[in-house]
Amino acid sequence: MKQWALLKPGWQKLILYLIVLCVTVFLAAVLQWFVIRQFSSHLAEIQNEQLQHEVQELSASITERYTAWQAELKELSSGLGRDMLNQGKRQYPEGFKRETGSFYVLDEQYNVIAGRDNREMKSAVQQVKWLQNGCAISPFVTEDHQPAQYMVCRIQGAQMGGFMVRTVDADMLSGIIKSKPVNQHEVLFYNNQFKVVASRNTPDINRTDITNATRRLLEGNTGVVEDGGEKHGIGFSRIGEEALYISVEDAGQDIAERISSFRKKLLMVMALILLMLWAMLIQFRKRIVKDAIVNSQVRDQRRDEDMRQQQDTYYLPLMQTIEQRLQELQEQTGRLTGGDDLKLLGFYHDLANRFEAASSQGKGASHEELEYFRELNENFIQGRLRQESSLGELLTGVRTLRDELEEKMHDNSGISFTDMNEVLSESLKWANRSLNMKNIQVILRQEPVPSIAAQAPMLYKTIQGLLENAVQAMGQGGEPVENQERNRTGFRSKRKSHILKVSSRLEEGEIIILIEDTGGGIDDKMRWSYFQPDYSQSSQEHTFSLYHMDAYLKTIGGRLKLRNTDQGLQAIVQLRR
Repeated sequence: MKQWALLKPGWQKLILYLIVLCVTVFLAAVLQWFVIRQFSSHLAEIQNEQLQHEVQELSASITERYTAWQAELKELSSGLGRDMLNQGKRQYPEGFKRETGSFYVLDEQYNVIAGRDNREMKSAVQQVKWLQNGCAISPFVTEDHQPAQYMVCRIQGAQMGGFMVRTVDADMLSGIIKSKPVNQHEVLFYNNQFKVVASRNTPDINRTDITNATRRLLEGNTGVVEDGGEKHGIGFSRIGEEALYISVEDAGQDIAERISSFRKKLLMVMALILLMLWAMLIQFRKRIVKDAIVNSQVRDQRRDEDMRQQQDTYYLPLMQTIEQRLQELQEQTGRLTGGDDLKLLGFYHDLANRFEAASSQGKGASHEELEYFRELNENFIQGRLRQESSLGELLTGVRTLRDELEEKMHDNSGISFTDMNEVLSESLKWANRSLNMKNIQVILRQEPVPSIAAQAPMLYKTIQGLLENAVQAMGQGGEPVENQERNRTGFRSKRKSHILKVSSRLEEGEIIILIEDTGGGIDDKMRWSYFQPDYSQSSQEHTFSLYHMDAYLKTIGGRLKLRNTDQGLQAIVQLRR
């Protein structure tokens, strides 16, 4: 703390600003991390929900398609398939196709009656030998380097037993994927051998993918898994005894781009907010400093007013009474010293000399009487000298007491015995130095007035404020009036100066100070506003406003009056003796 106190105020402010800035940036970074984390988590949840929803939709579409294909196969087997089986010969050597795949008719020995020879088809159909009267689906096999699956239904009502078969190839399964209008995810169908059996992209078909995602997929797991930084929605669709595995991958950069875009926008918003907060902080600090200064000024003003009120209530009447009594005592002491009483000094000595001269001529008093008169005269002289010495000491004590009283008043409360004539003279000197007194004629008239107990600086500011107002009023009133005088050569113009009259006089119980100008006066309707605390436009650096002048004069029992004259304004200051 001692080292901090030794720093300059500028460095202290800079360090505090840097600390606030660092804390603000740190909090902003933490807030950004938290918001981005929450936003990323929210997007991840949305992404997982979208992947799971798409897997569920694809699973439902697969089940629906296989159900429709199986219903169509049953219908064909009960009609067309039965007829082909009853004829017992290959009427369709090349097979027959519909929009949804190729169809075959087989006998009990799995010989092809209708359709082209297909070894893969025969081997796949043999895997469903257990089929009695219904339909089944064979596992995937590779047909012409493409995965294929066979749907088998037993033909009912024929003369001999047989089967009707349809092919479910990669194109049919890829059609399920391509039927979705939105192409934002990469969708792959797998068989139980990790091979791709359906995709939007033809080159992907029959590709073997053994990854963490496909392993978990073929283990029968569902949900969302992450592999190599990419998320996969996994699931499967049960088709008879077989299953078709679904993998939905979010291959696009939409999530990353959205997070990056959100981070940039968040940085811009936070930077703007930080600038606004910084500006608000600076303004708030200025406001606090300003309020603190204003509150301090208000407290000082109230304290001064309370002190002046106390001075007005207790100190000033007492000080003025003491001053008056001291002046009276000093005057009485002065009258007691010297004067006509000194004529008695040597009277008895002269009387004794005349008696002695008369005694030498035989007409005067006796020798004892002459000695008595001389002794009486000497006693009177010594007593009078002692009285004069005592009166001198008393006068010196009165003067010392007055000086000590004035010093103590000035030290404790700022009060001193102030000569108003000296205040007027010094204030006029100040006006000549500080104000524009050009074309202003000053008339000063002073009568002997007693000193008053008051705060001298406050009286100086009051009188100087009235002088400043008068000079400003005459300065704003325009150029002085020009008069024409006639002389021997004709008329000539004579510029008339503005006149500032300053005077002091003593009346019964109070001292009157008059300051009169020729500046045009004031508006009587605005007279009340002049004495409001927020009306004055003066900076009050050296002088008081009218409101503060009047407030101070009231604390010492004085009054301030403004009265319009024919040419200007007269300020009357009444001070209690």
